[in-house]
Amino acid sequence: GAADRGAYRDLFGDGTSVGWLPWMGPLSRNTSRQLACDCVLTAIVMDENGNPLNLARTARTVTAKQRKALTARDHGCAFPGCGKPAAWTEGHHIWHWADGGPTDMNNLVLLCGFHHRLMHHSDWEVFIGTDNHPWFIPPATVDPYRQPRQSHARAGPHIA
Repeated sequence: GAADRGAYRDLFGDGTSVGWLPWMGPLSRNTSRQLACDCVLTAIVMDENGNPLNLARTARTVTAKQRKALTARDHGCAFPGCGKPAAWTEGHHIWHWADGGPTDMNNLVLLCGFHHRLMHHSDWEVFIGTDNHPWFIPPATVDPYRQPRQSHARAGPHIA
């Protein structure tokens, strides 16, 4: 309907938007438009800083909409160098739910099963940086200086 056309124009109208798909990476604007002809567009509501959806402590598990928003941000396992697709990941609470952590986008990161277990059973740390992407701090056994490492996600606008 008219609302769908408006959303489509919002999504592709500026001529600078690009798409992104797991295992493929960035898509051109024209390819994104072609794929959008035969799909359902899902709106992800974001704040003025580009941070989507917060649930606080009302729910422990990541919602379907949050998962889509996390996929748009993280593209899959965010652990440096991993890059497993989002379908193979789990939502990880940076500040653990059991310790009072909220189910909010600035407290969530997508991790594959291996890296999710690693985060829970090692001295690796993760935080959301000022760029709104996850950053990982290795344990001293990996890097004595514990220099933060950028997430696997590529920068720029993406369509999940």
